Amino acid sequence: MKVLDFDLEGSHFIIEADISLRQEADDDMECQWLRYDFDNTQVYKETDGAVSPFQITAVAWAGYQLTADHALSDVIGRISRNETGKLAVHYICPELQEFFNELKKYPAISGERTIPYFIFHRGDIAKLAYATNEFLYYVDSSDMPLMFRTDDGTLVSDNEFADIGLCESEENVENGTEHILPFTDYDSDVESACDLEDEEDLEI
Repeated sequence: MKVLDFDLEGSHFIIEADISLRQEADDDMECQWLRYDFDNTQVYKETDGAVSPFQITAVAWAGYQLTADHALSDVIGRISRNETGKLAVHYICPELQEFFNELKKYPAISGERTIPYFIFHRGDIAKLAYATNEFLYYVDSSDMPLMFRTDDGTLVSDNEFADIGLCESEENVENGTEHILPFTDYDSDVESACDLEDEEDLEI
């Protein structure tokens, strides 16, 4: 079944997968916003009207081979944080749209690009913790920082360099080269619905 249809960095891709309802009895997650599993994921690329399987050759920073599941997780993350610029989405399956609609209920900053309070990142739900006119810092369920550009939501770092970036942004705020953006904090509002501290990875 087609899950996503999108353009990324000038190329047209289609992602298909088998979709099944998550079995709550087998699920330790307390956050149930993503209620479906996606298995047997396949990525296709359209070139000059011809659609063919896309061979993923990229390797992660940690050295492991990326897969179609990683690609799906990556694009879900991009959409969840309302990334603009290099991403144009043409189709989202209803099961994923349901998930995105839940995230849209919690806008942190409204403007030309709505900045969400909650985002999806590598199978986890992260929440906004610090925002400046240059960078956004989210924390995942393990309290690890994630760093994104404020203007378009693109990823800067999701490793120890995000920690360094946060320290630099705090210093820049003090010296006036960056300024803090106030945002709406929904953490207490959704505590009963989604315990982010104890959440397990979402299965993609």
